[in-house]
Amino acid sequence: MFLTLISLGLQAQSNLSFYPLDEQFNAFDYNPAFLTSPEKFTFSIFPMAGMNLITNNQAILREAANKSSLGEISESYYKDLFNRLLDKPTFHESVEATFLNFTYGAKKGYFNFRVRDRQFLDASVNGEVTNFIFKTEIRSAAIGKVQHFPVQAAHYREYSLGYSFSSPDKRLLAGMRGKLYFGKFAFSSYIDGSITPKGEDYGLRTRGMVYISFPHETLNSSNGDTYTVDLNNASIKDYLFNSGNIGAGVDLGIVYKINPALSFSMSVIDLGRMSWKNNLNSRNMDTLFLLNSPSYDVSIISGVPTLTKKENYAYSDTFDFFNLQTDSSSFHTTLPTTIYAGLKYMVNPGLSVSITDRYVAMKNLGYNSLSMAANLELNKKLTASIGYSIIGNSYFNVPLALLLKQSFGQMYIGTDNLLFLVSPAKADYASVSFGVCFYLFTHRNLLLKRLDYLPFYQPRKTIKNRRSGLLIKARNKEK
Repeated sequence: MFLTLISLGLQAQSNLSFYPLDEQFNAFDYNPAFLTSPEKFTFSIFPMAGMNLITNNQAILREAANKSSLGEISESYYKDLFNRLLDKPTFHESVEATFLNFTYGAKKGYFNFRVRDRQFLDASVNGEVTNFIFKTEIRSAAIGKVQHFPVQAAHYREYSLGYSFSSPDKRLLAGMRGKLYFGKFAFSSYIDGSITPKGEDYGLRTRGMVYISFPHETLNSSNGDTYTVDLNNASIKDYLFNSGNIGAGVDLGIVYKINPALSFSMSVIDLGRMSWKNNLNSRNMDTLFLLNSPSYDVSIISGVPTLTKKENYAYSDTFDFFNLQTDSSSFHTTLPTTIYAGLKYMVNPGLSVSITDRYVAMKNLGYNSLSMAANLELNKKLTASIGYSIIGNSYFNVPLALLLKQSFGQMYIGTDNLLFLVSPAKADYASVSFGVCFYLFTHRNLLLKRLDYLPFYQPRKTIKNRRSGLLIKARNKEK
């Protein structure tokens, strides 16, 4: 089950480093009120439409991926890897890829249609119970103390339509985005576990359900109550076209200009849920796993009944998740909801400073991030944002984002932690985001650069229409 989780792992949320660059063509990922376009039509398609890759605990997972690709993985290494991951309080892994992005600018606002795939994994296995069972240096644990084992992972296709507008005085901008979700895979659980007695023995008592939607081939057991999953016969086609799992959500956001230099923004992203009705093979975790009775003692420490390991303590690793009792009932999952709030102050036309807070709301898995950045307009075409951020339990990150604006469109690339590119082995958090868009049906710019000695005169190219022979009209505004 553990290997399945880390291989699936991905959480969909955009890089925090781009929040201050609200003129970027995918800025509505953070706030639908940021939806805008310098041209009437903006278009982008996969793989250039936008890609985000995010992971914490990246050094450990990267090592495991490298060893696995070289065939150097052994059973003892997996046990060691699991013990190392127990030291990490949470996992937040993610990827998102945009397939189609189209923006239309009208007199009464901006409209956007987007199609993208999102995958995410959020999990936590760190706690007193798991540390006692799996870590040799943890010698005792309180009997009856409850530990939560929350896991939420999913892969789904998203179709969305967004709209933004501004008030007549341009001080208030507002936007919203409606979303339809079509699920491919789900793994969701909020299991509780505690060490409890059974007669004269003790074991790990777990309670709760593990909800799963995944195309599979099944093999019925002899008693007919349980079955195993035959992954060898699983079809990629069945996975990609897994249908019948539908959900809906909405993004809401505002931007308020307090004065010409100071603005406040706030948004709620992915406020919605999904209904899973197809390819269901959930598991009931209401069961007891006995510990090896000769390998522990029971004592009272500070008035609390406590289990203490002996020198010969050993845990059993024969647990078979797929042989648990199954449940084919439909279920619902709520998506991780992200709340952004930011302040941006323009020091001068070429420099602004900002502070952004992001909270990801999930049951027993929520976490907060804070970023402070300076936004520099290096020239008319290139803008950079750099600063410092705290992301969850990662306390030293240097975000860097670059936005290049050209007459044909935009290009952006950035990371939430520049240290990952400089020293990957020492960086706990890693991310990268990039994308390109194009402006459609734009008029050719026939205006040349102004001459220094003629500041009020701008020469133009003399290009004729090949059919009519007439001069092509120049654009009204300078790019």
